[in-house]
Amino acid sequence: MKTKIIASLVAASMMAFAGYASAGDWYVAGSVGSSDFDTGSKASIDGSLVAAGVTGLSSSLDKNDTAYKFQLGYQINPNFAVEGGYVDLGEAKYSASFTGGSGSATVKASGWNISAVGILPLSNDFSLLGKIGMIDAKLEVGASATGPGGAASGSATDTSWKATWGVGGAYNFSKAMAVRLEYDRYSKLGNNNTTGEGDVDLWSVGLVYKF
Repeated sequence: MKTKIIASLVAASMMAFAGYASAGDWYVAGSVGSSDFDTGSKASIDGSLVAAGVTGLSSSLDKNDTAYKFQLGYQINPNFAVEGGYVDLGEAKYSASFTGGSGSATVKASGWNISAVGILPLSNDFSLLGKIGMIDAKLEVGASATGPGGAASGSATDTSWKATWGVGGAYNFSKAMAVRLEYDRYSKLGNNNTTGEGDVDLWSVGLVYKF
C-alpha cells in the first residue's frame, strides 16, 4: 500500500510539473531599427576644435545608425517574461575638414543583455510591454586626424554592465507569431575615465515567434 501511495504521489508531482513547464512559452525575437547616440551636438564638437586653434572648419555629425537585436525569451505567465540576447547599436560618426588637414571620430556600441518584461494584455491580440534589465555593453571610441604636423590616431574601449529599460507594444496576429514596436534606453554606456559615458536610444520593430 505504501509503495502504491508513493508511486501515485510521484506520478502526480510529475504531471503537475509538466503542466507548469508547459504553461509558459519559449520564444525568439528579432528586431531592426534606428539608434541615437548621445554624443553632444555638432556645434559643441566644432566649438572644441575651434577653441583648439582649428580654422576653415567644415564638419558633419551622424548620431543615428541602423541597429538590430536578437532575443531568446520565456513567458512565465500572461504578465511576465524573461529574455536575453545580443544587441548591436551601430555607430555614430563625426567627420571634419579644416585648413591643412582632416579628422574623424566614431563611437560604436554592442553587447549581451538580459531583461525582465512586464506584460499588460489589453485584448486577446494586443498588449503593452515594459522592460528593465542590464547590458554587458562594449563601447569603442576611435579618432584620427591628419595635418601639417603629420597623422595621429587614438582609441579606447570599455566593457561594463549598465542599466537598460524600455517600453513597447505587441500585436499577436496568430498563436505563434507577433509583431513588436519598442523603444529602449541603454544608459551611461562607457567609462568617464576612458571612453566617456553616454546614453543610446533605440527605436525598433520586429517579429516574435513562440514555440
